[in-house]
Amino acid sequence: MKNSAAVSDSTTLNQKDFMSIMNSIFSPLIVARPIILPQGQKDFELVFFNEAFSRTVSKTILKFHYFHEFKALLSTEVPWNDMADKAINKIPCEPVTYFSDLSNGWFRVQMKGMDGKYIVVNIENITKEREHSKKLLDTAYIDILTGLYNRNKFLDDIADLTAQAQFNGTKLGLLLIDIDNMKIINDYNGHTAGDEVLKKSAEILNRFSKNIIKAYRFGGDEFLLAIKNCSSMDSITNVCDTVFESFNSEQIKFSGGIAVYPDDSEEPEDLLRFTDIAMRRAKKDGKNRITNFKPEMQRVFIQKLNMQAKMSAALLNSDFYLVYQPQFDIKTGDLRGFEALMRWHDKELGDIGPAIFIPLAEETGMILEIGDWVLNTAFCTLKNWQQKYSFKGIMSINISPMQLKQPNFIENIRNLLIKYNLNPDAVEIEITEGIMIENMNEAIEKLNSLKNIGLSISLDDFGTGYSSLSYLQVLPLNTLKIDKSFITGITEKNGIQANITNSIITMVTKMGLQTIAEGVEKNEQLQILKEFNCHIVQGFLRGKPMLEQNCAAYLGGKKSALISLETEKS
Repeated sequence: MKNSAAVSDSTTLNQKDFMSIMNSIFSPLIVARPIILPQGQKDFELVFFNEAFSRTVSKTILKFHYFHEFKALLSTEVPWNDMADKAINKIPCEPVTYFSDLSNGWFRVQMKGMDGKYIVVNIENITKEREHSKKLLDTAYIDILTGLYNRNKFLDDIADLTAQAQFNGTKLGLLLIDIDNMKIINDYNGHTAGDEVLKKSAEILNRFSKNIIKAYRFGGDEFLLAIKNCSSMDSITNVCDTVFESFNSEQIKFSGGIAVYPDDSEEPEDLLRFTDIAMRRAKKDGKNRITNFKPEMQRVFIQKLNMQAKMSAALLNSDFYLVYQPQFDIKTGDLRGFEALMRWHDKELGDIGPAIFIPLAEETGMILEIGDWVLNTAFCTLKNWQQKYSFKGIMSINISPMQLKQPNFIENIRNLLIKYNLNPDAVEIEITEGIMIENMNEAIEKLNSLKNIGLSISLDDFGTGYSSLSYLQVLPLNTLKIDKSFITGITEKNGIQANITNSIITMVTKMGLQTIAEGVEKNEQLQILKEFNCHIVQGFLRGKPMLEQNCAAYLGGKKSALISLETEKS
């Protein structure tokens, strides 16, 4: 094989010019012609190669004259003879890509026929192109922070993963991991600390064999594991438990949801949705645990979606309404004011309790729109009572932690006070310990702003949380509401609940706060609370939640309009 051979007798170029042109081409080129070997085999003889080909291959290859002699050294993956046959017969031939161990690079082979006598073989070095493509692929498929595959990669992989499980007759487990309390970590320690938790999580996942686990960062604080080649549900559970223990040993807590192919579904979209449903159940059940998907969860999830749709319609159709429960001075019996309470009547389901729809509203974010409606309605009602009945009492309104977090919440309260021309001291904002969970400093700052405006602040459900006493020292409170769970037991003979309640009232009174006893339903409870010097009573004994028209009648002087256990007996 010589790099000085002429290709065609009919060429108008002399040999020197032809060689100069061919050698100026950067890609390795070969010119070959079909021949029949002495053994009767069809082959192709090399009649020319350019300098680029000489630089690319070893000197050993340059000594060969036929395809069958050198093709194994270049690549056995390229069908050299088949491609050459197609090229010389003018049959379209797709390029073939291969990796060369000799050159440690990637090459693309293309062939084209010339006058039915020769073929031109172009061997293009595409290593840089492949590296660039890999970088682009990494950008599309690799999470920059953790180095793990991302959600896009999983969505491309899932079909192959399920197909492999089906072919092998194995199970595929999907574990969705949601790092617990990431928002608190970011808010208190900064996003750099949060990023370190995510990187540490990825490091833990990378410890596991790639033959068993394929890990993805799904976005935010979520990771997804594809657990492959599992023979049973027990093997999936064992892997998940090991992952869970590895995270906990590094002081990282997470809530996880498991769904299994083909047990739970054969559809990738269903499996992914099921992991999310199971993970949310793990969150609801207390966090830092793994929950397996069960069909019942989907039924509950669908019910929740239906309830969410109904809530949206209820806002439009005015199916939500407020009732008002009176509060009385425990010693004088004078009306202190009312607490506005939300209710929902659905035409199909009937009355739906706030214990059902309020958590759902908070979970979906609808509490913001509902909360605005409650505030506006309660302010409007208060103004009407003041104008018509010279009402001097307080309107107590519950707000959610999500409402308080809104940047315009304080401004909205100011605007409502202006809109209805209300004195702020007639409005009491009722909160729970939930406002302190995510950002205590921000919550305290906003509550101080409300108090500076002139509103009162009341802490509801005192005694039901873990840190109630510490909150009393930092929250700008006016009033403390003692939870019904304490009041119910104060008449018991062992006196434990009574002693606790008495201690709370004494301590809080010394701090300058008023106390409201919730859920008072018996005269015996009322008498004990009087002895303990509790200030305000609220409960069915003195007044049940009433519609606005009942309250209006009561304020107008019709005492029989008051609905209570006392009035029902008389």
